[in-house]
Amino acid sequence: VPDVNVACDRFESLGVEFVKRPNDGSMKGIAFVKDPDDYWVEIFAPVDLKNVILEHT
Repeated sequence: VPDVNVACDRFESLGVEFVKRPNDGSMKGIAFVKDPDDYWVEIFAPVDLKNVILEHT
């Protein structure tokens, strides 16, 4: 998604269940939500993901 925080705000307003919010844990900028079948869906911005990977290698 272009902006993880904007996407998560929308998911929040729709009542989507979060497994991990963007600022939780050590990997910032990545979120996980549950779909209706209880599968985890990862939410991230490709540019931000590159920065997260570089910070943890």
